[in-house]
Amino acid sequence: MKEVNQIKSEDFQGGVFPDLAVLYPEELEAMYAAASVQMFDADYCVLEEGQRVEHLYLVKAGLLRVIKQHAGNTYEVASIVPGQMFGEASMIYHGVAGAEVRTMEPAILYSIPFTVMYDILEGNERFLRATTQLAEKRSAATAIAVNPIFSTLPMAVREVLLFNARFLTLAEGEVLLAEGENDDHHIFLVLAGRLSVELQHPTKKQERIYLSQLSSGDEAGEISIVTGLPHMATVTALEPVRVMAIASNSVVAWARRYTDFAYALYGLVYRKLKQTQDILKGILSKEEAKVLTLNTMPSLEEFKRQHHL
Repeated sequence: MKEVNQIKSEDFQGGVFPDLAVLYPEELEAMYAAASVQMFDADYCVLEEGQRVEHLYLVKAGLLRVIKQHAGNTYEVASIVPGQMFGEASMIYHGVAGAEVRTMEPAILYSIPFTVMYDILEGNERFLRATTQLAEKRSAATAIAVNPIFSTLPMAVREVLLFNARFLTLAEGEVLLAEGENDDHHIFLVLAGRLSVELQHPTKKQERIYLSQLSSGDEAGEISIVTGLPHMATVTALEPVRVMAIASNSVVAWARRYTDFAYALYGLVYRKLKQTQDILKGILSKEEAKVLTLNTMPSLEEFKRQHHL
């Protein structure tokens, strides 16, 4: 990576970068004054997944790819071309990079410190709204691309899903799903942040049993939709979390129409139920485990037969 001083003022007049078109002249001037220009060789990692981000990047030249790690696999989820920007999700949500950004060919980027961008966001509602929408759509597209259920949907359906998406923000400690409740109206897809999945101990009411942790690309709420049973566990935000809510009636319709989607959905639910039963058997007495599984889970063998697994 090389840093040079050749910044073209005309690039900060709202024409080269369409995302900046809603900014006022003085805001573009502030960006121009604070910007630095950097030149990168091909196959250079500009941002690492999980890295703290402090700048918004504008792509002047070159092609970059977005790479996401999920469940031990690596996915190339998007590309970034000249005229686009990246780093906006970290800027909006004050979080770390949700994916790696790597150059595919030599690239020239402008970088503007978040400290400057925060002043602009505070004073320009249209830019804040447009940038937030961009961050949400990109985060959702990435989560869908790595999710074992929704990645099986045809691209046209995924585009409709993104268009109709409803986004929610949870504060640290806020409950997304509560054990024993039956509000099975949505599946939630995690876009950013971490959540814990726990259930109450059957005899020690003050104790919680930890099952798993959810992060970007993971889903919650699908078990109740498939089984018709109340939520078997409580899902709680461990930090500020962003999720996408997907209507359960859409999920049911897709399962009826798309065989790959149905198989992925039912197979994932089965694996989660089996994993939960294995965890409970390992830490509870036989009678305690039986109480929980009888009250909150279907028979695994019956589930396999019913859904042809």
